[in-house]
Amino acid sequence: MKKILAVVLSAVTCAVVLSGCAGNQNKQYQLYTNIPQNGFTAESGYGVNLLTGGAFGEVKAEKAENAKDFEARRKEWFGIINTDLTATLVLSDNFKDEEVENRYNSLCGDIGAVLEDINYSLSATVEGSSVYNFNNAQAGARVEITQTAYNVLQLTKQIYEFTGGYYNPAVYYSVQAYGFGGAESFPQKAEELPKDEDIAKYNILAQSFEDIALEKDEENGKFYAVKPEITVEVNGETLSVKLDLGGIGKGYAVDLVSALMDKYGFKFGYFNFGGSSIVYKNHFKAGNYDLAITDPRGISYYMVAPIANQSVSTSGDNAQYYEIDGVRYCHVINPKTGKPVQTGIMSSTILGGSAAGDDAYTTAIMAMGREKAIEFIQTKLTDRRVVFTLDKI
Repeated sequence: MKKILAVVLSAVTCAVVLSGCAGNQNKQYQLYTNIPQNGFTAESGYGVNLLTGGAFGEVKAEKAENAKDFEARRKEWFGIINTDLTATLVLSDNFKDEEVENRYNSLCGDIGAVLEDINYSLSATVEGSSVYNFNNAQAGARVEITQTAYNVLQLTKQIYEFTGGYYNPAVYYSVQAYGFGGAESFPQKAEELPKDEDIAKYNILAQSFEDIALEKDEENGKFYAVKPEITVEVNGETLSVKLDLGGIGKGYAVDLVSALMDKYGFKFGYFNFGGSSIVYKNHFKAGNYDLAITDPRGISYYMVAPIANQSVSTSGDNAQYYEIDGVRYCHVINPKTGKPVQTGIMSSTILGGSAAGDDAYTTAIMAMGREKAIEFIQTKLTDRRVVFTLDKI
């Protein structure tokens, strides 16, 4: 096994150099994947279930012809979309060459502009952003948004339909009620958990996502989103639908940055946004990276698959969670219940396709549960490599 690995920590991903392999001894769950058996290696003892229906070729990687003068460059951007998110660019090239240095500086400048636009368009906390303005507008309001927000909302509505509503960015109130998404606190005991009657009202608003209208004024180059008229009353407060596009926004940014890396001719390295959405190009020595998918209940990894010139996205119930009376509550909300996912699927990882789509699909798979997830993978995600873990207990 090559020593260059990209390690997926379910919902936190990084590129590291490991000195060896270590499997988890607490093998209490099943793995489901449509990756062909010759396309990955798995630690012994795990129950691996192969799914049919994939129609993808081998990973095509490229090594550097002359890497003797190569060095690594790392650039970070902080607080994009959410205050705790970091975007990281890592490139390998001959930066002693002035032309390469100039291309690198231009690339970093363009990435900065993309991330600033993403922040101003999609952040729910940045005052004046498109999503912030939409969320704080009254029901029925016609809100001017940026073209980026318009494009992402268009894509999001398509994915909402494609997943049968299992991806829905309008679960904002449930996310907040369970103490995630920047909420000031989270429940400490069972009686502090959200009431079922409140969750039912939040679900009414979430279901109105499909009624959000998008308008484009081509003559004046302006874009709008119209809020549904629906409101609910919770604790004496009138609420209208609110959005959180942070997840798909990260993937959307990764897709744009990937295109910029190609534009400026950088073949070796990766761009990591928030740990859960990444695009890998080539490794200058090994060609491909080995993507190590780790145990969502431990620190070691159980499956390794090659990746190059592809994106990877992952969702898991181990990144943000708490437990009350032995029940795990995580930040991934099931749109069908309005509550944290408890379908038995602990993590979901997708390789290939667009990062924006994959960010949404990994979330949807966790909410679907085993049978629906398998059907979705076999019938609709046949051009992507997918892995999900199912708790047997």
